[in-house]
Amino acid sequence: MSGFAPSTAFALAGTGDRVLLVAVIGLLILVILGLVAVALVLRRRTRSQTTAPLPSRPTAAVPPVPALPRARPRPQHVRGGGSAAGLAVATSSAMVCPTCRTEYHGLTYCTRDARRLVPPEELLGGPGLGPMRALSRSAGLVCMACRRAYEPGLRSCPHDGNELVPFPVYNATRPRRAKTADPAGVVARICPVCGTKYDLNARFCGHDAGQLVVIN
Repeated sequence: MSGFAPSTAFALAGTGDRVLLVAVIGLLILVILGLVAVALVLRRRTRSQTTAPLPSRPTAAVPPVPALPRARPRPQHVRGGGSAAGLAVATSSAMVCPTCRTEYHGLTYCTRDARRLVPPEELLGGPGLGPMRALSRSAGLVCMACRRAYEPGLRSCPHDGNELVPFPVYNATRPRRAKTADPAGVVARICPVCGTKYDLNARFCGHDAGQLVVIN
């Protein structure tokens, strides 16, 4: 029995070394697997961060640019002829007084007789209306007292009640003055309603047909 003791101890020692070796190898394998798993997790996080869209920064609101006030056009008028042949071909902004045939730009009423302006096409004749018939129909009547012009069909002036006369009669009987229709080049009259200033020879406002007063 004493002869078997050394061999048994040697066998037990060899078995313990094998178990320890297997445990060390298993521990190393677990450590390697853990490192690989950590590396994979870190790689996925870096990919998700690079592919994620960057948050857009809020853009500051740009304040709107205030519009500049448009300059009000100064009243202009060009003296026209007394017949349809004397009327020039008007632009889109030109208007003509049916009574005195004066052409204006940017106005609504005639500054000489307060008649409402019309497009030149109405004086030259529209569809189914000849030029001479259009001129005779729109010639108008004039008050001898206030010099306002009105459409045909009235007998007395709605402003002061005086009898109206045809424009040819008024034009033949009024006193002649040299170049009364041409601008004098002096701004001396103003409209008491809208405050627009006019030339010295103007009598009525071209925007509201109000009677002008002399500027003091």
